[in-house]
Amino acid sequence: MPNTESTSSLLPESRGYPRLGGIRLSDRVAAELQLRILRGEPAPRERLPTEAELCDLFGVSRSVVRDALRTLVARGLIRMGAGQGIVVTDPSDEAFGEALTLLLARSGLTMGEVTEARASIEIQMGPLTASRGTTEDWVAMDRALTAFGEAVVEGDWQRAHGEHLAFHLALLHAIHSPALEILLAPMHEITLLSSIPPEDTPQLWDVAAHPPILQALRERDTDRAREALDEHFRRFLRDERYARFEATPFGEAGNEALMRLTADSNPPE
Repeated sequence: MPNTESTSSLLPESRGYPRLGGIRLSDRVAAELQLRILRGEPAPRERLPTEAELCDLFGVSRSVVRDALRTLVARGLIRMGAGQGIVVTDPSDEAFGEALTLLLARSGLTMGEVTEARASIEIQMGPLTASRGTTEDWVAMDRALTAFGEAVVEGDWQRAHGEHLAFHLALLHAIHSPALEILLAPMHEITLLSSIPPEDTPQLWDVAAHPPILQALRERDTDRAREALDEHFRRFLRDERYARFEATPFGEAGNEALMRLTADSNPPE
């Protein structure tokens, strides 16, 4: 069971909390609490003090504390709910991924422009993957690629989406850079949305473009890995069948892709 017991004992005494004055008090309260959370004081799944206790500790009004807590919720650092108090969340990139998706949706960029940006990152990752990947990485990628091909042949589009995403995320994992994985983790949803073809047909999934990538990686051929990834992205970015989808604003195209993904996961009876 998570430790969600009351927290006055989990944080330092009130003398450890600065008495705040001036403007933008809620931002300062949020910054102080965020710093403590990042230090593990309290740890994930533990509780912060109650709103009333935070008011006393910081010497501010309840409205200031509530504004600060809303900021921390938006950042994915805490969750609040009736009967559970103010609980520190487990580390997650979900909030940042959603924020990135919303930022792109409001940017006016097209799906094609977002896909080109994603491609530029993955293409440059290729040589690193080729030089750092292990046999276990190649086995995992081969397993995902085999399952991807089978799903496309069987018309199991939900599985095809998942295995195709697994193959591309494995490119990042095989670099074995924890810092890079954290930095790029918010892109996972972008990778998913920009990978969904405008129609679920075997031709548009273009399974054949993927084996050359894996082969180059296995042979640790950094130049060929980059070239294979570049060719993979060029094949569908210049495919006329993708033209309308890629020219559509990212927010609209992403919503269309999500609706199709949801429909694939809930087929009519």
